[in-house]
Amino acid sequence: MDVQAAGRPDEGQGDILSRLEAVDRRRLRDALTEDELHRFAEQGRSRVVVVLLARAIARILPGPIGPLTATASVLVMGAWPYLLALVAGGFVEDNPLRGTTGGLFAFSAALSSVLMLALGWVAWRWTGVLAENVSDLLAASGERREFIGWLHARCARTPQLVAGAAGTGLAVLLVYAVSHQSTDSVSVSVWIYLCCAWTGFVGGGVIYWLYTLAEVPLRLHRCQDLQMAWMDPAHTPAIVQLCRVYGRVAVCTALGVLIAELSTLAVTSDHPGSLMRGFFVGFPVLAVITAMYVGIQPYVTLAYLVRRHIDTIVDPLMAQTHRPPGDLLLSEDLGGVFQVYGHFRTLRRLPIRTATLLQYVTGILASLVVFFVQRWAS
Repeated sequence: MDVQAAGRPDEGQGDILSRLEAVDRRRLRDALTEDELHRFAEQGRSRVVVVLLARAIARILPGPIGPLTATASVLVMGAWPYLLALVAGGFVEDNPLRGTTGGLFAFSAALSSVLMLALGWVAWRWTGVLAENVSDLLAASGERREFIGWLHARCARTPQLVAGAAGTGLAVLLVYAVSHQSTDSVSVSVWIYLCCAWTGFVGGGVIYWLYTLAEVPLRLHRCQDLQMAWMDPAHTPAIVQLCRVYGRVAVCTALGVLIAELSTLAVTSDHPGSLMRGFFVGFPVLAVITAMYVGIQPYVTLAYLVRRHIDTIVDPLMAQTHRPPGDLLLSEDLGGVFQVYGHFRTLRRLPIRTATLLQYVTGILASLVVFFVQRWAS
């Protein structure tokens, strides 16, 4: 490794690590990539269906969008089927939500829609924070245009609507299954179907973007020459910010798993029909698979990217010779080479502890085991 060539000619004095620090202070920048990523984050407010729905009311209200208008927009767009059932449904029939059980069922669906829209809107703000750091990461990569093209392709309206339609279909099937159990079936109306269908549509869009977010490290894996810090690649700003975002997403998906398991237990009778038995097994398992993929896979992939970068630094020190050259053993810089090698081989692969990831995996899997054990015991 020609460390001397890595710095300026006047950087001959000092040890190797200090010269590597000087290299880190001279980052390459790509203004075009940074502008495109910022533009993607800005355009996403009107192209991402979940965010577009969350902001729909706030956009037509006079004045700037503030906390009150944002809250009102999310509440109205998330709960409009439930509100419609209470207001318009009462004119059509005496009991549109079929009593307390049906009312709680519809209210839970509306609350889920509100939470998903709120989290989707808040989460999209993270893209603006990530834009500058990710653009620095991609500044020297020849594949940065492909990465940006993939991001824009994910914003296409058709796949988002397909995901929403799939969520709607599953939600309608779930309501049908709940209402056709052998015992303790829930009496449903068209209003309950409407509430749950809307929740399914929003949920399909949220899952679409959860999987898109989880795919970002896999797409970065395809990019060569990622610009990371030499001294400590795991603490490259883009890696740190991505880990923070995935940490927040992991917490949200873990809560989603818990809600999915509790909801499934609440609506499943002692003698469910065949369709309901399929939902009883598939719904929590799908939630756990999503939580594991979204919460763990990105960290594993980012750790591999850091490992790959460290290898590009250390490999020149690993000369494949049957014996060391004599002039190397007499070199005054030999101690510096060993210092560099020892430094990079002891670096962490991620800015978080592995034990944290193991605790997350254990907690998610344990919740699934407890879910099935509780059902079997009852």
